[in-house]
Amino acid sequence: MTDIAKLEYLLNKIKEPIACVKCSDEFTAGQSDSSSLQDYLKVDVGFTERGLQIWCQRHHLNICHINFEGHKLESDFRCLEKKS
Repeated sequence: MTDIAKLEYLLNKIKEPIACVKCSDEFTAGQSDSSSLQDYLKVDVGFTERGLQIWCQRHHLNICHINFEGHKLESDFRCLEKKS
């Protein structure tokens, strides 16, 4: 049986979100009817030959591309949901 406390890292622990600068500027200027920047963002995130890329669908721009320099990093794709 898995100790659930050891899997807490699978919950949302984001301290510094990554966002498209153009989306952020538009949202801050009130050019969106979204209630939050998270709702306004339209991003794709995925692996590339180089590493991991975050791509803005709205502006068709690279937000961030992380170079793994050929290293294979540990990934955990399990979903952990809090019970009500």
